[in-house]
Amino acid sequence: MRGLRHPNIVHMLDSFETDKEVVVVTDYAEGELFQILEDDGKLPEDQVQAIAAQLVSALYYLHSHRILHRDMKPQNILLAKGGGIKLCDFGFARAMSTNTMVLTSIKGTPLYMSPELVEERPYDHTADLWSVGCILYELAVGTPPFYTTSIFQLVSLILKDPVRWPTTISPCFKNFLQGLLTKDPRQRLSWPDLLHHPFIAGRVTIITEPAGPDLGTPFTSRLPPELQVLKDQQAHQLAPKGNRSRILRQACKRMAEEAKQKKHQNTGPALEQEDRTSKMASDTAPLPRLRATPQEPGLLAGILASEMKNSWAEWGAGEAPPVPRENQISQDSEPALLELRPEVVSQRSIDAVDLENEEPDSDDEWQHLLETADPVPVQLKAPLTLLCNPDFCQRIQGQLREAGGQILKGMLEGASHILPALRVLSSLLSSCSDSVLLYSFCREAGLPGLLLSLLRHSQDSNSIQQQCWYGTFLRHLMAVIQAYFACTFNLERSQTGDSLQVFQEAANLFLDLLGKLLAQPDDSEQTLRRDSLMCFTVLCEAMDGNSRTISKAFYSSLLTTQRAVLDGLLHGLTVPQLPFHIPPGAPQVSQPLREQSEDLSGAMSSALAAICTAPVGLPSCWEAKEQISQHLANQLTEDNDQLRPSIISGLRHPILCLHLLKVLYSCCHVSEHLCHLLGQEPLALESLLMLVQGKVKVVDWEESTEVALYLLSLLVLRLQDLPSGMEKLGNEIATLFTHSHIVSLVSAAACLLGQLGQQGVTFDLQPVEWIAAASHALSAPAEVRLTPPGGCGFYDGLLILLLQLLTQPGKGSPIRDVASSEMWTILWHRFSMALRLPEEVSPQESQPSQSPEPDWTLISPQGMAALLSLAVATFTQEPQLCLSHLSQRGSILMTTLKHLLSPSFLRQLGRAPHGSGFLPVMVLSVCQLLCFPFALDVDADLLGGVLADFVDSEVTARLLQVCCHHLPLTQVELPVSLLTHLALTDSTSLNQFVNTVAASPRTIISFLSVALLGDQPLLTSDILSLLAHTARVLSPSHLSFIQELLAGSDESYRPLRSLLGHPENSVRARTYGLLGHLLRYSMAVRGALQSQTGLLNLLLLGLRDKDPAVRRGASFAVGNAAYQAGPLGPALAAAIPSVTQLLGDPQAGIRRNAASALGNLGPEGLGEELLQCQVPQRLLEMACGDPQLNVKEAALIALRSLRQEPCIHQVLVSLGASERLAMLSLGNQLLPHSSSRPASAKHCRKLIHLLRPTHST
Repeated sequence: MRGLRHPNIVHMLDSFETDKEVVVVTDYAEGELFQILEDDGKLPEDQVQAIAAQLVSALYYLHSHRILHRDMKPQNILLAKGGGIKLCDFGFARAMSTNTMVLTSIKGTPLYMSPELVEERPYDHTADLWSVGCILYELAVGTPPFYTTSIFQLVSLILKDPVRWPTTISPCFKNFLQGLLTKDPRQRLSWPDLLHHPFIAGRVTIITEPAGPDLGTPFTSRLPPELQVLKDQQAHQLAPKGNRSRILRQACKRMAEEAKQKKHQNTGPALEQEDRTSKMASDTAPLPRLRATPQEPGLLAGILASEMKNSWAEWGAGEAPPVPRENQISQDSEPALLELRPEVVSQRSIDAVDLENEEPDSDDEWQHLLETADPVPVQLKAPLTLLCNPDFCQRIQGQLREAGGQILKGMLEGASHILPALRVLSSLLSSCSDSVLLYSFCREAGLPGLLLSLLRHSQDSNSIQQQCWYGTFLRHLMAVIQAYFACTFNLERSQTGDSLQVFQEAANLFLDLLGKLLAQPDDSEQTLRRDSLMCFTVLCEAMDGNSRTISKAFYSSLLTTQRAVLDGLLHGLTVPQLPFHIPPGAPQVSQPLREQSEDLSGAMSSALAAICTAPVGLPSCWEAKEQISQHLANQLTEDNDQLRPSIISGLRHPILCLHLLKVLYSCCHVSEHLCHLLGQEPLALESLLMLVQGKVKVVDWEESTEVALYLLSLLVLRLQDLPSGMEKLGNEIATLFTHSHIVSLVSAAACLLGQLGQQGVTFDLQPVEWIAAASHALSAPAEVRLTPPGGCGFYDGLLILLLQLLTQPGKGSPIRDVASSEMWTILWHRFSMALRLPEEVSPQESQPSQSPEPDWTLISPQGMAALLSLAVATFTQEPQLCLSHLSQRGSILMTTLKHLLSPSFLRQLGRAPHGSGFLPVMVLSVCQLLCFPFALDVDADLLGGVLADFVDSEVTARLLQVCCHHLPLTQVELPVSLLTHLALTDSTSLNQFVNTVAASPRTIISFLSVALLGDQPLLTSDILSLLAHTARVLSPSHLSFIQELLAGSDESYRPLRSLLGHPENSVRARTYGLLGHLLRYSMAVRGALQSQTGLLNLLLLGLRDKDPAVRRGASFAVGNAAYQAGPLGPALAAAIPSVTQLLGDPQAGIRRNAASALGNLGPEGLGEELLQCQVPQRLLEMACGDPQLNVKEAALIALRSLRQEPCIHQVLVSLGASERLAMLSLGNQLLPHSSSRPASAKHCRKLIHLLRPTHST
């Protein structure tokens, strides 16, 4: 601390030690920020903004020095003179070395701990930023974002619950907090983007100091890719193996130990001692507070404490559980209430147990929970203790039955008895995360059957409904039913025993009751309707997370057996209890009545949105919800129906707007007719445009604007035209796109701009502006709340817009600006996160067999195709950029491209919505990108590195599998071309090709056969080159599949015949070349030339082809066929005239092949035929006079072979071959010594020697 110098960090002036203490002398402070919370409750936003800037300044300073604070909370923020703040208490702070990327030790205060901390996952500096978000939220709202009296429930809230946003905070502040309070630390708002957020931009004090020699990369800078990989590896290695929190395990262990100890004690003394201990601890050791004091815990804590004392202590000592009796829970609760909240006990009315306006008790810090010497507060262990106690289940069941019977008789006493039990049940259902234990308790206690039965009977009794306590009772009863529906054991992934069956039966019973309730007159039971509809909305959310079978049965019933629920909802919106807008001069409705009506209308619109809105990332219910949306759309398109005017008029209502927008959006997805009607509705379009322009005051402006933007995009997409007034909207949406700091609005605005651009709307966007906007949208955390039009991903609209902006014709291309910007790197990192690329694993670890499913909600197949097209366009203009990415081993671009060709991803893509349609486009784009290095003038070493990366990734094998399994034949040309290039360039790639064929011979041979005989000459030529290279390089044992290809399934060699007679010269030439290589080793092919009628004639026909490449291939094939021809020899006599004629061909290669072929025919007993064609004379002339040395050499070798025939030997002697060759040899000897002697000289001397008389026969 001595080295920390910052105006917002407390300065350490001195330190010294006494015998017992370490004393630190620091700046003097006026007080704690915590005091403001206790005195004022909350602060105005401008003051919160000033505090936020100072907190960020202090954290930036710490994080730039690689220091984590790890205990950010209001108590550790001091008030300095002049209104400033100073961060203090560095007892948990940790300076991280350059080799430490993440930490795992648990430090901090529970209310301000991040999700990764409470889950005990590895964490980094972003945990401090989460704490800052909690502090600022508390300053603005008055309570922390996650606040409860149970440590178990607190953990659950932090991990699972969304933050609840009050309507009083501005959109800018809300977006700032949303970024800080993002549960995924990788998506959390962090450095350096945090500094540029509009809420604090320009207000942060940055103090720069010279970096120390071992400081390493500060937390305030983005990690280079190689360090990010190291960080991910450390996080992977340090991740906890278990699923349960060590903190909660310790708490449960403590509870079990205490319970075991209590079994050996007498009940009376134990309770007296516990009371004394509890009072002593309360009086002498107050716990940290937020609002209330330790002596005033809430009523729920008292009830749970009472249950603990009267159930766990008594029953744990071995006594039989008490028989349920009248007033049991009320009497048991009174001692606790007398001790903990004396001001409540004096009241005996129903108000005494009203929880709505009670101040919640503060939670203890986890440090107290871990200290074994201190007792665990009773409210922390009560939920688990009660659930573990079977007698408590019976007691709850008996209390519900007994008190329920009293309620049905209209007795006030029954209501007063049942409310505490309902509160305990609601707390247990909400706080316990152990689904097995919780469901077991519910089954034993008779839930939810008792609750639904009580609700049904109370609805049927008019006398009960007249009681003054009826509303309070129903509100609490409905809260318990709602909490039951929200339990995780109702989801298929967490089902326990028969929980799903019970859940479905309970849902049907609830729908029966709701249908009857909604069918009653419009002015009756408005509060009960509202609470029931809120419960119905939670039920829909539970159904959305279930299997296709369960959700389909539920939603389908709303159109059949439970039609009364849907009709009631539609009727409630068509005939609202109060008008949405009161015309000027009309009588004003009282405020309470208006609020009650708005609550009910809001609940109805929310319920209607819940049954038709497709939840993001939960596709199992989409089909069933589309049927409901289709039904609603049919209602909305009827001319005589009042539903459409009612919904359109509600678009300007502050409460109803968001829900009704969702209903219209869902219905327009399934009904083009409705899109046309809305496009012709002036009031609807005007409302949507006003929403986008911010001219309508709504409760949740941010989400409402997002849905409105998507709805306008959907209308343009479906109509393929611009509704009236939208042509002038371009620049306004462009401004929203470039200036909004809310990522969801930036993404939605980009989606609409893309659609407007396709319809010819122009808008003014400067590259600097839209690159910055895209960088912010891609890097900042985002909440995906709605599926964009057409099932697109969250970032699809942005990617499509970027592609439009990059490829639009104009004076100056912005591609260079994009390629050199930060956005380019951010883009690929976001893509890799959406793909959920598997982490790098060490060689000792096994590679996961199945990669995780990509997050299609972020980027759909359409968005991925757009991104790859964007990359192709960029690299086409900036090819060196592509090279720098592909040549860097382990680069994120190379890693991503390789993953896109993996079999697992391609299977996932094929299963994704619309994925099969975009698969070919994506594969071809990847192939284009991989081809770039081979199209450039690249250094050999650099290209070698690229090839090595391709080999390591088995790109050749993946390309072949892609062609066989995923692409139509018309689109395999580019992948096969790349595959062929790799195999011809690199031997390992060639082996990968052959091994892949061997692994799936039937599939691949079938593909190659179809491709060879197709109508794509380039494709056929590439495959023939690949096969010829295989035959030339590899051993004969690898060539059987090539012979099988050419022979065909019936071994008639129809494929070979077709290829030899192909109209394209290149195909014929490469076929002859392939055949020539095969004839070196394959006896089967030699036999086919002899046995298959006409096949040899096709071979010889190539010798007279007009195309020189064909003649060259044919002469090569004939030469290899003649080598050790065996039985085929006599049949090859027909080739001699044509081959002899080729000795005079203009092309040296053909002359050389012809000479070699004639030389091979000599030993086959064809001397007479060779003499008839004057072959010896022609070869001798070639050996002495051909300008090409390699041709001379071939002629000399052929003459050496032919001279073995006596008749040919005599002819050569008679021609004076020795003398002529001697002159040739003399010419070679006269060459300068500095020049190398040609290889033909050796053959020349040898032949002269062989032609001497002593060697004549």
